[in-house]
Amino acid sequence: MKKAVKIYRILFVFSLFVLVGITSFGQDLGSSNGLFRASNPKSNSSAPTKKPAPKSNVSKPAPKKQIAKKSASVRKSPAKNSNTDSPKSKNQVAKNQKNAKYSQPKNVIITVGDPANSNYNQLFEEAIDEGNAARDSRDYLKAETAYNRAKEFNPKDSRAVYGLGNLYSDQQRWAEAEESYREAIALEPANSDAYIAISFVLTQPIIGKELSARFIEAEKLARKAIELSSDNPFAYDQLGVALEFNGKIGDETRNAYLKAIKIEPEFALAYAHLGRLLRRSGKAGESTDAYSKAITFSKDIPTMILVADVLQSQQRYSDSEQLLRRALREDPKNPTALFLLGRALTTRGEFGEAEDILKKSVEISPNSFVSYVLLGSLYTRRGDFSDAEKTLNNALKVITENERKSLAQAFETVGDGFMKNGKKTDALRVYQQAVALDSEKQSLTQKLARARM
Repeated sequence: MKKAVKIYRILFVFSLFVLVGITSFGQDLGSSNGLFRASNPKSNSSAPTKKPAPKSNVSKPAPKKQIAKKSASVRKSPAKNSNTDSPKSKNQVAKNQKNAKYSQPKNVIITVGDPANSNYNQLFEEAIDEGNAARDSRDYLKAETAYNRAKEFNPKDSRAVYGLGNLYSDQQRWAEAEESYREAIALEPANSDAYIAISFVLTQPIIGKELSARFIEAEKLARKAIELSSDNPFAYDQLGVALEFNGKIGDETRNAYLKAIKIEPEFALAYAHLGRLLRRSGKAGESTDAYSKAITFSKDIPTMILVADVLQSQQRYSDSEQLLRRALREDPKNPTALFLLGRALTTRGEFGEAEDILKKSVEISPNSFVSYVLLGSLYTRRGDFSDAEKTLNNALKVITENERKSLAQAFETVGDGFMKNGKKTDALRVYQQAVALDSEKQSLTQKLARARM
């Protein structure tokens, strides 16, 4: 995948058909992985990030899975991290990174949104550089603040928007990522990467959404990306994913993956998706061969993470764990790699190490809902219901509307644990929280009534 590694940088992020349990959350991650090609003519930044992009800049959309190397930029997110690379000389970039802190020149009046003002342009570029550097170092709160500041300085420059989209994808904040990528399309309607990014987000199983309609739109957007860039392997790969999620596991889907591989012969992610499709089609031998090639061609961090995610969707946890540990040796703070490894360990019952890994994931990405829920589920499986409740209460602070039902389910499970241990008061409190999140679930209201008796 030499060409892909060179052209793209990664967006975070995860597995295929799953709801909110301990084992699966989403499809193939987004931002931290590098799935899209870097193509922001305006910014000349990196490519979209796939999902677990360790270091990414704000360049462009971070479509499917961004797992980039520490140098990826937001636009390219396929490597560890992808941020927004701007067309500047190496010396200028170094200078900007050195002076990353935002500071407005004294005695200078800046008109926000006035591109004609050279001071304004400088502040915009400095904010972008600061956001990229912060994302690369996994300081997501600082990166988000910087990108939002850049967006205020120039709302018409797509780099800040892509940076936010990739940043949100890194943390699996899908609703926010979708909003940012849609804004990116409005700014650059002819940019194929933006369509791949949105298609990727739409194939994430968001609880409470009409998934079939989202998958249909994902397919439409992937086709649009191909129309705009017929030689983009990520576009064909994402089309295959959208078709597969729409229940189409025949020749059209297979040909989409094969087309991606034809364009990029060592496209590990496409081989992983092809392996999954072949397995679903009952072709075990061919599937094993495709998985083997996916693992062999996984040579950069973003790719390792993306492929590991696909392997987990097929319960190949041992293979995925090997790739994830390799990725984390090079990028210890990659949130997607940490999440996926924590999930693999939790699934295998290795609760001690899984807890340490997931705590680190939450520390690095404090606004990641899925990490809190997975950690809470771990405590629940271990019987530590008090710790589970505390962790899920933290998830409440970062929850979106679409995640309410899944969190309600997690609280309900904790309540069941308290009830089983004869702690009715605790169970009542937790059930009440669950009902507040999902008042339409009849079985939940019945449990609440029993806890009150």
